[in-house]
This record gives sequence, C-alpha cells and structure tokens, in this order.
Amino acid sequence: MTTITVQVDNEQNAVLLEKMLKALSFVEDVDIKKTNVEMVEEPKGSYTKLKKILDTTEGNNLFTDIKNPSEWQKDLRDEWERNL
Repeated sequence: MTTITVQVDNEQNAVLLEKMLKALSFVEDVDIKKTNVEMVEEPKGSYTKLKKILDTTEGNNLFTDIKNPSEWQKDLRDEWERNL
C-alpha cells in the first residue's frame, strides 16, 4: 500500500477532492486532517479579492449618485478623448 499526502488551499476544494477520491475503486481510505483553522483565508482570484473588499467597505453605497449609467459612461469617454 502507498500513502499520498495532499495539501489543498481551501475547505471547499478539500471536500470536492475527498468525494472524488472516495469514488475511485482502488482508494482504500481517505483521511482528512485540518490545519491552520484559525488563519484567515486569502482569496485567490481578482474577482474574489474585489468582492471581499467591497463587502468589508460600504460598497453598496458606491455610485448611488449616478442616475443614467449609459450617459455617465459616455461622459467618461468624452473626457478621455479630450485629454489625448
């Protein structure tokens, strides 16, 4: 018998990997050991990093003064063209 140790970056991926391994006919046992439970998990992708920042700030109050988003974007583009 051979033992393989794998480290996974978050619990969601660990659960998925555990299910996949248990589904294999040649895997006898899957032993899960959780470490560093008290550490704060850092998001990996840029979307999740931005979402985390917006969630911790008052992100819901951003851009509330914009009544017409299309007109607002058009004004931004016009401003950029003038600066060239």
